[in-house]
Amino acid sequence: MSRESIGNQLMAERKRRHLSQADIASKLKVDRSQISRIENGRYQGSLQLLERYLTLMGLELTATPLNRRPTLDELDSIYDDD
Repeated sequence: MSRESIGNQLMAERKRRHLSQADIASKLKVDRSQISRIENGRYQGSLQLLERYLTLMGLELTATPLNRRPTLDELDSIYDDD
């Protein structure tokens, strides 16, 4: 998952909750510009702040392999003729 897609998800959730970037910045005790950088995929700061924002929005960061091959069970379900 890219920084841009993480930022897009956070922005969408913030807007869904009718919160401004300033509201989030206040809750996280950071400058609004940091929230803007996170949402625009340009944040290069601490993982701790990103995790706090994700947690505030009810989201979590997960790691998945980039080039994972499908399992036989997954292939069976893709090509199931039922």
